[in-house]
Amino acid sequence: MEVLPVIKNDAYGHGLIEVARALSQEGVFGFGLSEVFEAQLLRRAGFIHPLILLSGFEKDWLQEIKNLRVIPTVTNLLQLEWLIKFTLQKGISLDFHLKLETGMNRFGLPLRDLETFFKKLKENPQLQLTGVMTHLASAENPEGELYQAQVKTFKEALEIIKKAGFSPKHIHFCNSAGIIFNKGFWGNLVRPGLALYGGYPSNRARAYLKLKPVMTLKSKVIELKILKKGDSAGYGPTFIAKRDTVVGIVPVGYGDGYPRALSNKGFAVIRGKRVPVVGTISMKALYLDLTEIESPKIGEEVILLGGERGEVPSEELSQLADTISYELFCNLGRALPRRYLE
Repeated sequence: MEVLPVIKNDAYGHGLIEVARALSQEGVFGFGLSEVFEAQLLRRAGFIHPLILLSGFEKDWLQEIKNLRVIPTVTNLLQLEWLIKFTLQKGISLDFHLKLETGMNRFGLPLRDLETFFKKLKENPQLQLTGVMTHLASAENPEGELYQAQVKTFKEALEIIKKAGFSPKHIHFCNSAGIIFNKGFWGNLVRPGLALYGGYPSNRARAYLKLKPVMTLKSKVIELKILKKGDSAGYGPTFIAKRDTVVGIVPVGYGDGYPRALSNKGFAVIRGKRVPVVGTISMKALYLDLTEIESPKIGEEVILLGGERGEVPSEELSQLADTISYELFCNLGRALPRRYLE
């Protein structure tokens, strides 16, 4: 079994190059990407691993795909035509993967188009089908009807491909949840994404493995306010003190990717103790209720996400914000300065 870690979108906000360096030391097969510029960055940084564009490609990417030795994924017949014309014009051969539509109805070639696909491929031996994949819409629910139908359809498609005379080296469909929950059939290449970064694809996954968060967001208290009962704080105001209250201001807000939806819902950790987010989160600031913290001080460290012991789990925080860990990671990683630890 080989591993193709998915590091698209700047490795889910964790840093494309830094994450690739760490994973390459673990002996991964290659990297799963979504944009050709990601491949440009990796090649410039010296990575020689196979790079696979998982969600298809644009016609004007083809020259860079060739130059960068990227493996494109065909998701429809039009993309196959682009590959045929490009390789004939350049007089080159090219490896590619095929993504099949099995029920998610996003990227993928419908099985009804396979006959046409095979006919064109047999007429163009300069194209080498080296991988076949699909993507699971509900891998966290392997007992579900959609999951079962997708796996069944994928297996049927693999038999059709085999009977057509093709033997692609790589068969892959398992994302993080698929790796955790699937039983008996994983293909021979798996594509972990969220789990690489310490995120659980579902609460149920916690019973199967222990993950450590890669991303920790820390800040500090930069100002303290003493509110009397009835005083307000922030825009709206949406927070009115029900008692004498100490609030600490932290210089992180929605402009940094911290969800505004966590206004009066979120929490942070200071001195190992959870404290609630109160008031409306602004672009560069949020309020924490520090009343239960003995003699809070300006400059004290605050954990807003993650932590060495997972003090602020991404799943819990994202659920409070009515979103998912993926979005939380991507948004926070986009604007804030990073420091990488060995």
